[in-house]
Parts: sequence; structure tokens; C-alpha cells
Amino acid sequence: MAQTASVEGTQDFWRVFTTDSVKVELYQQEQYLAQGLDAAQRALGSDYAAILQGLAMLVIQADVIAARKVELCMQYARDHDFEPIVALPFVMEPQMTAATWRFQFDMATDDSLELCDLYCAKSESLLVILADRSRDRTIPASLRLAELKGPSAPERRTERNLRTVLGATNQIICAVHCSDEPLDILRETAILLPDRLLDLFVEIADVVDRGIRPDIDEKVAAVYRSTPRHDMDVDHAVARLLSRLPRHGADPREGDAMERLRENLPAWQRRERLLSWPMFSQDLRSVGIDPHSWDALLVASEYVEYDRVGGTKTLAYSGHAEWEADRGRLLAP
Repeated sequence: MAQTASVEGTQDFWRVFTTDSVKVELYQQEQYLAQGLDAAQRALGSDYAAILQGLAMLVIQADVIAARKVELCMQYARDHDFEPIVALPFVMEPQMTAATWRFQFDMATDDSLELCDLYCAKSESLLVILADRSRDRTIPASLRLAELKGPSAPERRTERNLRTVLGATNQIICAVHCSDEPLDILRETAILLPDRLLDLFVEIADVVDRGIRPDIDEKVAAVYRSTPRHDMDVDHAVARLLSRLPRHGADPREGDAMERLRENLPAWQRRERLLSWPMFSQDLRSVGIDPHSWDALLVASEYVEYDRVGGTKTLAYSGHAEWEADRGRLLAP
């Protein structure tokens, strides 16, 4: 979809999409919000804002697909009164990760940024739109699902969070992504599906207005066919990497890399030191192991330093209390 100018609107206009005025100001400086808003209005008609408040966007990422846990993810959604209505496969390229989390990546280290890019683009993801079938809704569907999803940091999750249920590995390989508010749905769909944005909202309209249901099971089967199975256990990944190391280096550089890996892999498991991604990836290449393999990404994402000391996020916002305090304007379903 061609770029459009940033959209303008009154404060009251934006209250149906978010309670965060800073978020509105930041998103208005990009083209994505305007593109998403245009597609939603064209496809969904005059009730588009009310429809959006009843929808959530869930990105089921490459690790869930490789671990064959998409059905578990979908069942969790249904158990919490979310009905999957549209699903589209896509590859989350590095420019998409940079744009999606532009205002949350301020504090990330270079290593974690690169690993996030590699993980997100490892294979296809599945973008799923879900309709909230719960009663007496007091917050938008997107915010309710985002809270159920749980934080990226494992130590901050509860056993009921979706990421816990899926066994999300760590702060980088974290299974799923959700749009926090309707405003984020508009922006992020434009980022993730730039060439299929209007098609997505037309598919949503087909379900909402005309009762046409796409075959989501076939979409899941298709991404399974395109993605080799792999377990997401970090300890297993460490063991597999150690088992693949040659006994003797063919040359001094390979020998040095082999010795470093034999020493570092167990030390990282014991949390004695942090992993340096440039050195780890180079050592793997030196001994003939693909640093972009699942095992390498699992290990690196577990033991790398995630955040810069003293870093802060431009946007770090949940919004639940603000919506329930009527700072947002919830429309009738």
C-alpha cells in the first residue's frame, strides 16, 4: 500500500483507540497509523472503531510454529473467550521488527537487537485476528489479550499467562506478540502486512458483516509444512552444540574456537558470564556450525545481555486503569 500522510484528529477522536496522548503524537509522525486507519475505514465502514475495539491481534511467532504449539495457542485464546477469525502467514523481516518495537527498543543492547531480528525472520509467523466474545467488556479486546499474554521477561510472568503456557523460552524468543490497543492494531497491521493491509481488513469485514469464515486450520497446516519441527529447550540446544564440536581443530583458528565453545557453553549454563554474540557466532562459523540455526539462537538469546544499563523505553504503557477510569471511550459492541 502506498504511503499516506500522517492522520490528524482531535483528542476526543483518539480516545476510542488509546488513552495515551504521547503514543498518538509519536504514531502521527509515521505513515503506518494513517495507512491502517484508511484501510479499516474503507473495509469496515462507519462502525470501524467499535469493531476494532472488539478485536485483538496476535502474532504467533516462529518458535511456536517450529515447536508445533499453534493449536495450544489457539485453544488458550478460545478458553479465554477469544475466537480466531482471520489468519495470515508472513515473514517478520528486520525492518518490521525495528518499526514495530521502535519505541520499546531504546534500552536494548546491539546483541539483543540483532538476535531479535534473526529470531523473528527465522521462518514464517502467523498473524491472527481474534474477536472478543466475552461479556461486559470494560477494556478493548486488544488490551485484554495483551494482559493475558504476559511480559517478555519469564520471571515476571504468571502460570496463567499465554507465554507461560506455551513455554516461551526467554525475553527474546518469547512465542507471541499482541497489539496493546486499537491504535496499535492500526499501526502494526500496516507495518507487518504492507502489501496485504486492505485485504486483511476486507477479510475481517467478511467475517463480521457477512459471516464468511476462512479456513484457519489450513493456514496452520501450511505454516507447519513450511517450517521444520524443532524443540525450544535451551539445555537441549547446549547439549546438541557440544556434541557437534570436532574433537580436534583442523587449524589453529578452528582449535581456538572449539576450545572457547567447550569452555563457554557450560559456563553460560551456570550463568557465570554473559554471551557475546559476535564472538559466539564467529566461533560457531569457525567450527562449521550455522550461527543462525535454532540451537545457536536459543543459546544466544538465553545468555546474552538484554538491556543497556540506564536505558529507558519511550513507551512503556499498559492502559488498563486509564480505560476503566474512562480516559478512553469504549463504544457499544
